[in-house]
Amino acid sequence: MFDRLYKELKFPTVINELLDCPGLLRLRDVRMANNQFVAFPSFATVTRYEHSLGVCFLAGICADTLKLDEKDTIELMIACLYHDVGTPPFAHAMEEVLQVKFGFDHEINLKNLIMGTTGEFDGDMAQIYQGEGLKIKSVCQSKRVRDLGIDIHRIAKLAAGDRSEYLSPLINGSGIDLDNIDNIFRASSAMGIIPTDGGDIAISLAKSFIIDGGKIKYNGLYLSEINEWRRVRDIQYTAIFESVEDFSYQTMIKKAILMLLEDDDQTQKLNINSWKLTDSSITHEYLLEHAKSRDIIRRVLLCRPFTCLGILYIQGECVAQYLNSHLQEIEDEVSNYFVSTLGITAKKIASINTNVVVANFFPDKRKRQFKDKAVLWGKEVKIDSSVEVVQGALLGLFTPFSNSNFKSIQKNNTFERKIVSFRKNNLEDIINILSKGILAKFEISRYGGEDNRKSYTDTESSQLGFF
Repeated sequence: MFDRLYKELKFPTVINELLDCPGLLRLRDVRMANNQFVAFPSFATVTRYEHSLGVCFLAGICADTLKLDEKDTIELMIACLYHDVGTPPFAHAMEEVLQVKFGFDHEINLKNLIMGTTGEFDGDMAQIYQGEGLKIKSVCQSKRVRDLGIDIHRIAKLAAGDRSEYLSPLINGSGIDLDNIDNIFRASSAMGIIPTDGGDIAISLAKSFIIDGGKIKYNGLYLSEINEWRRVRDIQYTAIFESVEDFSYQTMIKKAILMLLEDDDQTQKLNINSWKLTDSSITHEYLLEHAKSRDIIRRVLLCRPFTCLGILYIQGECVAQYLNSHLQEIEDEVSNYFVSTLGITAKKIASINTNVVVANFFPDKRKRQFKDKAVLWGKEVKIDSSVEVVQGALLGLFTPFSNSNFKSIQKNNTFERKIVSFRKNNLEDIINILSKGILAKFEISRYGGEDNRKSYTDTESSQLGFF
């Protein structure tokens, strides 16, 4: 087996027996990206299946470096292999909708799947893909694996980032972990934004962990590799944020999924268990079959994005969670302003199946702080300063209409038909409206504006320069 980053992949026998697990095979049709990513077409072909194999491969290297025994090594590798098994189609886009509607928790869902305690799916016979369930339980019940003492409950805890397991930070850590090592270099190389594939650095980083005092820490000899990972990570997320059209596509997909979940009259209903669908199945069997979501998804597939009215930068505690649960109120506020400003008629509003303005957010994951310390020559070394970085998120505002319209304007007791357009000053008005209302507890500014919140890199190129 060969991989775009690490070339030849070799796994222990137990791992090889799990590679055709239906839960993992479903991930061949679940992108790492949340949408089709027109700006980075190669990134759109990267699947969570290949990513899972990559994380598992790095786990083997890490375990060897840490000199873990065979039991710990196999449990860590299986946990890494399965860490994305509970990921919905369109990844975070759908997960955010399920979280708001049903309180869906990816980590709890994953733990229940591995342990066979899902309830909704009849325990360990959960039908994940093509009518079949996970293979992990049958493999772990084989005599050879039982002789190793493999604990499926511990695997579930590790995969879900349970802090009671000292090895869990290797999969779901607060700084750098095996998951985001592979994620950053796999995505960045596929996007074409780094000059090399990053495989060698990823392998070095898999060797950068140590166990000190029963806790996972970083080896100070690898600080240059850690900082390179951080640099590439900042570049990657800035590049994603700069792709306005792809922000629009994700917003459209998320809105289409929400419309299906809220429609009680549909024949095929989406619900909390719809996470087990794939990108293709939810698109063709649900979104394109539904009268309200069909037009939006056709526009996505035909690369006809909603018009971007502006992107705001919101800062404050728990900002991403707050935005996700208050998007509807934000949409209502901005829609009212947009309709009034441009004179959108009731007839035009009735011609669409969604809000006049739809909103979405991207958590700003750049500048991740490292609270854990590195160890160099037996002494602890700070990686980051103790100054907290304020949490931020991008709030995108999009409309299916053009940002200009003919409007009747009264002048000297007569009405004139004039073209009015949504301008920079209108975006400032929206900031004032939101800052006095639904987003009063947050700091709001224009992303890509004079304060230059758009980038943590040296590049000055921006699709957002016209705002």
